[in-house]
Amino acid sequence: MPNNIHFLDDSPINKPEQDLFNFKYYAERVQKLIQLNSSNSDPITIGIHGKWGEGKTSFLNLIENKIEHFEKKEGDKEYLKFHFNPWRYSSEDEMLFDFFDALSKMFYVKENTNLQEVGKWISKYSKYLKAVKISATVGIPKIFNSKVSFDVDEIFQALGEDLKGDKLTLDSLKDKVNDAIKAVNFKVVVFIDDLDRLDKEEIYTVLKLIKLNANFSNFIFIVNLDSTQVAKAIKHRYGDNIEDGKFFIEKIINIPIHLPRIEEEDLKEFFRKMLFQVKTNLGINSSERFEDEFKQIDMEFSSSYFSSPREIIRVLNSFFIGAFAIAEEINLRDLFWIEYIKIKNGECYGLIKNYSNKSTFSTFESIIDFNDEYHSKDAVNGTRKDIIEKSSSVSDIINSLFPINHKESTFFNNKLDSDLLEKELRINSIEHFDKYFSYHTVRKISATKINKIEKLVKEKDSKELGLLILSLFSDENQHYKVLYRMETLIKSIEEIHERNFFYEFLFKNFELIPDSKKDMYGLDYRIRLIELTASILNKDLENDNEKISLQLAENLDIYQLCHFTRKFKDDKLFKKQFEKSIAIKAQEFEIAPPFYKDPVDSPNKMIMHYWKLGNEVEFNKYIEKTITCEENIKLLIRNFPSFWNNSYFGALEQENYEYMKTLIDVGFIYKKIFEFNPELVNSVDFGTYEFSSIEECTIEENLEQFIYWYKKQKNRNDKID
Repeated sequence: MPNNIHFLDDSPINKPEQDLFNFKYYAERVQKLIQLNSSNSDPITIGIHGKWGEGKTSFLNLIENKIEHFEKKEGDKEYLKFHFNPWRYSSEDEMLFDFFDALSKMFYVKENTNLQEVGKWISKYSKYLKAVKISATVGIPKIFNSKVSFDVDEIFQALGEDLKGDKLTLDSLKDKVNDAIKAVNFKVVVFIDDLDRLDKEEIYTVLKLIKLNANFSNFIFIVNLDSTQVAKAIKHRYGDNIEDGKFFIEKIINIPIHLPRIEEEDLKEFFRKMLFQVKTNLGINSSERFEDEFKQIDMEFSSSYFSSPREIIRVLNSFFIGAFAIAEEINLRDLFWIEYIKIKNGECYGLIKNYSNKSTFSTFESIIDFNDEYHSKDAVNGTRKDIIEKSSSVSDIINSLFPINHKESTFFNNKLDSDLLEKELRINSIEHFDKYFSYHTVRKISATKINKIEKLVKEKDSKELGLLILSLFSDENQHYKVLYRMETLIKSIEEIHERNFFYEFLFKNFELIPDSKKDMYGLDYRIRLIELTASILNKDLENDNEKISLQLAENLDIYQLCHFTRKFKDDKLFKKQFEKSIAIKAQEFEIAPPFYKDPVDSPNKMIMHYWKLGNEVEFNKYIEKTITCEENIKLLIRNFPSFWNNSYFGALEQENYEYMKTLIDVGFIYKKIFEFNPELVNSVDFGTYEFSSIEECTIEENLEQFIYWYKKQKNRNDKID
């Protein structure tokens, strides 16, 4: 990354070669007119009109450039340039007096004696204005700006000036200044910038300076202003509305010049050059992804989105800050436009930024479109409606960043691909949304690491891959997020050899994946990945997946193998191999404790099924050997009732009992119950015993229900016999 990282410069241009908007052609014409006006001694005020950030200062600089160098004919005057910055002063009086002091000193520095004479009279003129100011404080009568004189001796002595004997007025002093300027054959060009940035009293002071106090002969004032803003500031002095303010400006400004319109192509080229500079200053390693994202920003640019070149600079600098912090973790195109919204509509940006603080993110939703009133029939509802109502200026951008996700249909293909959005690090993916506002990945999943996993898979680097996955799961609070990203990878790898490598790596290294957490379906993280992998292999009709499927199965224990097997359809011939493997692995079970000891394990019945199918004799022997106590009988029966919502067992209903009969010798089980607890067997009267099919049942109740069904069917069979 380069050492000279910096923001985009917002300074105005100073030379024609810096002009990116072709202002110089018009500025040269304006400059030429000023030069051709050299022989005219009347004071002139030129106003450069333009909005904030449109380039008024740059245009002024282009006019000033070499304005004093031109071919002169007889009678033409030399030009002196004087820059006056009203921003430097803390009061109106200070601003007014310092204008003349600085102007007089400009003449004093010239060797020409006549020029120094101009400076002398301007200095006296300034001191006279100060005398008037002092007179207002010491009580000396005066009539400002008139030919009525008063005794100035006392005042001028206070100013350190001895003019005793002179009878002076403001008008007579102005005549002295005008005579001195005419004698030296010079014109003075006064440049005043940023008038519209002053407060209303300061604006009025500058306008009064131009109109009343410094309208000397051979003076040209060139003033930059946003006429609308200036009119708003001074309207109260001349009327009730902004038009009164504009009318006064027209009296001050002799020649109004409006900035030339920036052409679409020039603004586009300006944006492209500034964007390229941001890209260079970021110093990020070039990649196909970054290149594509910058190209997309470039292509989506429209001059209608920006009110001025300065606004482009502001947006790009804001974009630079975010990109510098977290470029590799987000989509740069999305970052640019969310930063655009921040600059253009802060209220809308705040609504979007704070959305993550609401409890609106559904567990089942991974795409953000702010339509969070899920039962609403309106296409735009909830938070989205609030955002759109407050964002007319950026509504197109909102719709682009957060397209409406038609959750319940694929009409016109408007259903968004959440996996693709997550992979592309998009802002409307719930996995990445927060990063665009926090600028960090603390408590978030690093997209850089996920991208590196893809790279290591391509390189088939098992060692580094293992270390990287282990580091991703290092934060226990982020396990579920890492799991989602792993699932996305499993689904997204398209190249068959890379896919098979990654699948085999996972199945050989499941110890890297935490297995303690379970989802709402009772599946731990490893089982989720196993079932997902099997589903993909089962649905893939383009490739022969028999070899990789059998290889993966070899790495699984019997419980994992059951989950793997259940995802394959029966038309997959190699599924028979899995079933045989289940039967073989089952023979390795210990008698104590029995494999069915945890009824929550859904594969238990599947193991019984394939074990009995593969070797019925050995299966029956195992069951008989494990029924050594009433407790084991309870555990065995408990495997057959429904396990509702992965939280509680229901009743042993008839269909559960019928399925149990296909696997277990229920007569043998009944005899063992009677052997261990005859009182219980005798207490269950199938004619009067009742139980609910929808309520939660204890393990003892399931045992009673088994006795009930056995007795009921035995009675029916006895009657038939």
